[in-house]
Amino acid sequence: MKAFDYIIAGGGVAGLTLSYLLLAPEYRQKSVLLIDRQTKTDNDKTFCFWEKGENLFENLVSKTWPRAQVKGTEFNKSYDLGPYKYKMVRSADFYTFIYKQIADAPNFTVVQEEVQAIFDNAKVKTARQTYTGQYVFDSTLNYQTKRLYTPNTLLQHFKGLVIETKEPVFNADEVTYMDFSIPQEGDCRFGYILPFSENKALIEYTIFNQFLLDDSEYDKQLESYLRKLKITNYKVLETETGVIPMSDYPFSVKRSKQVFQIGIKGGFAKASTGYSFLRTQRILKKLAQNLKEGKSPNADLPLQKKRFKSYDATLLRVLASGQFTGEEIFTELFKKNGMHLMFKFLDEETTVAEELKIMSTTPIKSFAKAFVNSLASKPKAQSKFLS
Repeated sequence: MKAFDYIIAGGGVAGLTLSYLLLAPEYRQKSVLLIDRQTKTDNDKTFCFWEKGENLFENLVSKTWPRAQVKGTEFNKSYDLGPYKYKMVRSADFYTFIYKQIADAPNFTVVQEEVQAIFDNAKVKTARQTYTGQYVFDSTLNYQTKRLYTPNTLLQHFKGLVIETKEPVFNADEVTYMDFSIPQEGDCRFGYILPFSENKALIEYTIFNQFLLDDSEYDKQLESYLRKLKITNYKVLETETGVIPMSDYPFSVKRSKQVFQIGIKGGFAKASTGYSFLRTQRILKKLAQNLKEGKSPNADLPLQKKRFKSYDATLLRVLASGQFTGEEIFTELFKKNGMHLMFKFLDEETTVAEELKIMSTTPIKSFAKAFVNSLASKPKAQSKFLS
């Protein structure tokens, strides 16, 4: 049995962000083990977010946009985002940068092994051996094969293509944040465009619902969307897919005195959007500070406030009910509140008065009923496999 001070199980965004934070000089006397089944190198996803200032990985931001567009069948609005900027970090750059830093750190050990079990006494079992630590930070959960399920859990699933066109067809300064002009199919579906230049962009077809599609169906919908955009002459440079849980499940950071859950497993992703890149940094900075000060890792973490949990649960309940399409809900929210107030709300920085204004622009009776239910009930989880 090999012993370490800290064991990080899982090399996703949360695991690698915590690894990076633990590279600081004050942790050099601590032995750290990072376990993942593979060392990631591919550009398998794109991390995007809006921000006023700078973040922990500002050096990895490869593109920023000063404008964003929201579209519907009868609504089309372009917004100047200032003082926000919409930013992108390529996962390949993120992985390469952090693994390079880890490789130069003598107190770090990286193993490529499949985690089979994590025990409350900070033991981690793999197929090869068992490791023990003072603390284990666990982000190992594959939502593409199994998820914690509540009746209001949705999946944000998507397929995207990085394409290059012969002719200039994109506005390189403007993101298409949500394009609801595509058929809604009774739920929430939208196009998402990140233009890197006038003839190169990532184009995604995104769905919020409870069931994944066959891969051929994503391709069919992407082809249809490209035709709608009048893009026919292009070549595909990269492909990416993803599944992000949007759930009111009561995630918990602390599993035991020595095991703490981070990332999606710890509830770091915002339930109503799936965004987690900046939230993960904010939470893990405080966790690392706790380790430095000898406190419990979960002491006073900047987790989601109760009222924002209820807002997120309300949206999930309404979307899961199928009463309204995504276009009917989201285009009205952006049309009547603007991008800046919506970003502020999604960043959970609004006042109660601003939140009441936003709520008044939704289908008020349905949202009010769902909000009351979200306050009155605790979601019960069960294990469910995706079809």
